[in-house]
Amino acid sequence: MAALLIGVIAPTVAAAETPAPPTIDCVRGFAGLRAMADWLPGVQWTQEGGYDIATLSAPDAWTAQIVFTLPGHPAHPAVTLRTRRRQVTEVWTAESKGCGYGDQEQFALLMADMKSGDTELTNASRHEVERRKDGLSPLAPAP
Repeated sequence: MAALLIGVIAPTVAAAETPAPPTIDCVRGFAGLRAMADWLPGVQWTQEGGYDIATLSAPDAWTAQIVFTLPGHPAHPAVTLRTRRRQVTEVWTAESKGCGYGDQEQFALLMADMKSGDTELTNASRHEVERRKDGLSPLAPAP
């Protein structure tokens, strides 16, 4: 009986140790979300293509990018969050959310681009997993 309980409790404890990915609350505003991102543990900043990008991850569980438009970007000020989560199938699914504080038509275009990118990333991961599985012998042990 004790072994059964340990088997049930151990996976739950391991899952609880992985921090949840960040979220964005549009009520905080552009500056408030930027300040929040600055305080996230383990955040790494880069700048490319008209964006400030905050990247975080919990290896083998999720990755997240919080992207802040820079002045001059058509949708500025806007914030997007793309989260990629590893599923039990080993496929990494992508999902984006955003907050637009400027031109709403430009923000809608930005989000449409993000959603299209989510689909591309998820499909690429799905194809990679299928490709790996196709390369395995039917007699090989399951990963």
